[in-house]
Amino acid sequence: MDILGIGGVALDTIQVVDHLPIRDGFSTVLSTHRMLGGSGVNVLVQAQKLGAQTASISKVSNDDDSRRIIDCLVRDGIDVRGVISDTHGYPAPHCLIYVDGNGEKCLILDGGEGMPALNEEEARLELVDETSVLYLDLNPPELSLKAARQAKELGKKVVLNLQEDLQTVLAKGIDTTFIRRFLRYVDVFAPCQASIRPWSGSDDPQEQISFIRQFFAGTIVLTLADQGVAACDEDGRTVTLPAFDVAVKDTTGAGDAFIGAFMTQLLIGARPLRDSLLFSSACAAMTCQELGAQSSPDFTQASNFLSTHSLEVTHE
Repeated sequence: MDILGIGGVALDTIQVVDHLPIRDGFSTVLSTHRMLGGSGVNVLVQAQKLGAQTASISKVSNDDDSRRIIDCLVRDGIDVRGVISDTHGYPAPHCLIYVDGNGEKCLILDGGEGMPALNEEEARLELVDETSVLYLDLNPPELSLKAARQAKELGKKVVLNLQEDLQTVLAKGIDTTFIRRFLRYVDVFAPCQASIRPWSGSDDPQEQISFIRQFFAGTIVLTLADQGVAACDEDGRTVTLPAFDVAVKDTTGAGDAFIGAFMTQLLIGARPLRDSLLFSSACAAMTCQELGAQSSPDFTQASNFLSTHSLEVTHE
């Protein structure tokens, strides 16, 4: 296989509202949609749509919703040998997503009312032997670290995606010392600004990249939300590009589409960093134009988008 992912899987309930809820306030639901989600799986779905062969190591329950999750994974072509069903009566993981008319969102994750995280005894880490790239998002952290070590011993490429704000990361019991230790086994580190800003003490993307470079020697891909992306390869070459200007319907899953596409281009397709970033940004932009985290494009759709849209790319 090309990419093995260890990460979250869930059923998303997307509610389009007249405006995002505020404290002690009201909003009105205009429509409701249920579909497969979970950041780790969204990434694999995008990679699969672009022609990569993917597999998931994740955990669901043993109820109807969990069976629906597995059916959706199979439908999308994702190898489910590593998807574990917990038989102790927990509900399936769910994520409630509110989206307003501008595509802005807020998310409330219900991990399954106490369902334990996937552990080393359950996880089919022998699948690491079969993959070229291991994708991780620290869900769960200790299992991810073990898998990263195993992958590096086998000569695999390891990607760490950190698309949550630092406060959310720390609330999971993960501290910055753990992240630094984890990065010893990583080839591509893809944090968002919200995870790096309080850690680095800077708002400037280049200063944030310089901060990361103090303890990480691989490729850095710093996502900047609607401002685009700044990246730096292991030789110190940097590429910065803005986001595509599109009509936004829902930003859910845009970052997942970006990193899923990026892995297929840079690590599987061996394309240059600039081209990989441009193609991945197109996939993220297209995902924003429809509802749902898995409205990401296939290769032909993304290529057609790039034929009619352009960006000013900055090299340093």
